[in-house]
Amino acid sequence: MNLEQCAAVTQGAFLSRVQTVPVTEEDKLELYKCPLYSMKEMNEWLSPDLSVLSGNTQDVYVSYDRFDSLPIAREGWVLISLTGQRAVALKQEHVGKLIPSNFAIIEPTGELSPDYLEWFINEHPECRKQLKVATQGSSVAALSIQMLRTLEIILPPMADQIRVGSVYRLLHRKNRLLQEKTILEQQYAKQIIMGYIKEEHK
Repeated sequence: MNLEQCAAVTQGAFLSRVQTVPVTEEDKLELYKCPLYSMKEMNEWLSPDLSVLSGNTQDVYVSYDRFDSLPIAREGWVLISLTGQRAVALKQEHVGKLIPSNFAIIEPTGELSPDYLEWFINEHPECRKQLKVATQGSSVAALSIQMLRTLEIILPPMADQIRVGSVYRLLHRKNRLLQEKTILEQQYAKQIIMGYIKEEHK
């Protein structure tokens, strides 16, 4: 089954076409300040390195009359980085953010679980192979929207999709907690060592 048979696949907004650069504080009052979904948010989920959890959210200004036509994040959407070829199923904390054009937006139908799709794109060997082949021979290793629409996916019964997605998220959460534990242990050890050095020089 192709992805387009069980999901709508579109591209995020080109910021040069929608963003307004306010000149003064007064200009800002007439524009909508919209947080931007960026690779930072995606990396916060995908990367085991918690050092990526830093930095401020980027905001863009758009006119109110264009806001309704923009791709604003919803829970249950799945985003794919067109260059990184990784996917994230959006959750409540992402709602309201503007999706830029370096992401493909997948809106699953009722027969496709977002968490399962995230796992399938990120982990299934056949899917990874398809994505790799799709970018071979290109000067810029970026996926196209049309390629994603024709991406062949395996669609088990919904109950099985939910099980796969749940296990994937629990395993990911476990790995993140273990990484956080390691970082905290390293910080604690560093504090103890520095304490010894200060004591020696008193």
